[in-house]
Amino acid sequence: MSTRLREDTVRDLAIRYGVAANAVTFAPTAEEADRVARAIGRPVAIKLVADDVVHKSKAGGVLLAVEPHEVYARTHKLLSQQRANGALVRGVTVEAMVDSGIEAVVGGLRAPGFGPVVMFGHGGVDIETLDDVTFALAPIDPTQARRMISDTRLGRIIEKRFPERVDDVVAMLMAIGGPGGMLLGEAITEIDFNPVVVTAERIVAVDARASALETTDERAGDVPDSKVAYEALRPAIYPRSIAVVGASADERKMGYRAVRGLVDFGYPGRLLPVSAKNDSVCGVPTVASVTELPRGVDRAVVAVPASAVPATLRALADQGTRSAHVYTADTDPLDELVAGTGLRVLGPNCIGHYTAHERITMIGTAASNSTPGHLAVVSQSGTYAGDVLRRGTELGLRFSFVSSVGNCDDVTPAELLAFCEADPRTHAAAFYLEDDRWAGQFFRLARTMTKPIVLFKGGRTAAGGAAAASHTGALASDPQLLEDAARQAGVLLVDDLDELMDILTLLQFVPSLDGDNLALVGSGGGVAVVGSDRADRWGMRMAPFSETTRGRLRVFEAPGTSLSNPVDIPVWSMFDETGSFTGAMISAIAEDESIDAICAFLDLGTVFDIKAAEPGRKLVWALAEGFVNAERGQTPLVLVLRSGFDSNQDDLVRQLRPVAAAAGVAMFDSADRAIDALGGLRWLTRRGKRAQGSRS
Repeated sequence: MSTRLREDTVRDLAIRYGVAANAVTFAPTAEEADRVARAIGRPVAIKLVADDVVHKSKAGGVLLAVEPHEVYARTHKLLSQQRANGALVRGVTVEAMVDSGIEAVVGGLRAPGFGPVVMFGHGGVDIETLDDVTFALAPIDPTQARRMISDTRLGRIIEKRFPERVDDVVAMLMAIGGPGGMLLGEAITEIDFNPVVVTAERIVAVDARASALETTDERAGDVPDSKVAYEALRPAIYPRSIAVVGASADERKMGYRAVRGLVDFGYPGRLLPVSAKNDSVCGVPTVASVTELPRGVDRAVVAVPASAVPATLRALADQGTRSAHVYTADTDPLDELVAGTGLRVLGPNCIGHYTAHERITMIGTAASNSTPGHLAVVSQSGTYAGDVLRRGTELGLRFSFVSSVGNCDDVTPAELLAFCEADPRTHAAAFYLEDDRWAGQFFRLARTMTKPIVLFKGGRTAAGGAAAASHTGALASDPQLLEDAARQAGVLLVDDLDELMDILTLLQFVPSLDGDNLALVGSGGGVAVVGSDRADRWGMRMAPFSETTRGRLRVFEAPGTSLSNPVDIPVWSMFDETGSFTGAMISAIAEDESIDAICAFLDLGTVFDIKAAEPGRKLVWALAEGFVNAERGQTPLVLVLRSGFDSNQDDLVRQLRPVAAAAGVAMFDSADRAIDALGGLRWLTRRGKRAQGSRS
């Protein structure tokens, strides 16, 4: 709940914090407005004060450039009309007119889940239509404030036309959202200065609104400590002992599948099925009840009816169990139930957990990669968690862990992110999240992270969910709040599961990408053109080859071939009776010092246009092996094998994927997706270097 503050009160507050705000006086009557205007002695602005009118201009509640002798009559008419319209009128404010200039907006609010947020952008009455604003999580520093200015079209205009005013805008942003700013220092939930007029001589806020904070629900929680999170969650992620509460001999039940998976996947730790009905489950002796468990079990899988979950968790806590993973859905909230017990709970509403390091899986063992790796995935969706595992196995991905975490009643995504930062087995982390309850903690922690973070976010159309009591609040309900918070925190935001899998596939083989220059080599001019466009979206470019490289490539020249970057070479020019040329081409390009990464493209349909089935298979194999096994030093290579959806071609792609993986090459099914993955990795690498620079 919040109450709107009177505008003169907001202006006084702003001035106290150093905001360049136009002085304003409240007048409850037309007579008082007349007195104030005559004291000012110059044209004034008259603005309605009414509890139920937020956007005064749209309601006809603003009078501009009113001469002092006109104030009484025009104010009397304004108040009468507004009362006739049913407005809860309190009076007007009177202030001196300000010379016209560029109109900006500077604001802040406590957005649900995100906590304190600062906004800057193009102001005025058309702020929502112009769609030129940016957000940042508070507190901000001067560097972040300058970045906010540069991130908007209006800010770049100010930088060009009035560079001497940039420091003033920075100061205003800091006065609102800095460590000592009013958003953090005052009991306000929203504050909005619009417009802030910027001229060559000064900046000044000529309109202000704010709402008082009556509860503290929107305050951002503390950012988790990575070392603390690691110690607390290690038993859940890499357990050395597991109890399965609700273990069953019925193959249809989750309690059976949980035990079966651990047995079949070869879990090496102590396994303790809990069942009063069975002496053993899957050949493992059972424990009759939770009270008979040994003290200090690392992890308990809870697969009991929802009504039994609270008593089960209390009993586990009494036994000193360190963590529980509640598979059951439709439970009451669990956070208060386990608060202060020392038991940490993942879930509820999950399908389980996977880690090859401890031989635990949530899906069929045949579809589970048994080789440990360094990619972590946390998903609020059990379906996506299982899909990541199954597809990841096919793609050759190796995970440190994948966890289905459901509703996150107790252990939050921010804590799991903190765990990933401290976990020596995890080199990169990806998340699928569905709500914003922990967004502030998550992104504030991400700012300090040293490892790549990828986020696939469901429900992005209601990111902030703030009440529209101000322009800032209205715009914060737009997905841009999430997008800006992710970008400023260095989190790569992806749009779907395919993009998530693509960037994980590349991270599996290429931990970083240090340059922007890309070479594209393949069969198809259209692919080369579109690939260049795609690279440009990420700030990457098809750098021209050196004269030496062009000389090395000249031996492959043939009709229909373009050997500049991107290289467009028909399939029939990639080989002759002596074998494939693809390896020699990649090696020649990799020696070019201006090239930072190579994307090789092969259209399988074209091969089978010129070759019968078996010779075509052999040619595809030879060309692909030439690409991936080429000598290329430290230059990353990605390979695109484009199938025409023919089953023979699809089989070839599947068979060649492990060949590419063995050579350290990520494989994709389109050049667009390959280049997007390279662009995303380049973005993450730049973010990592920026974060390291800020810590040094």
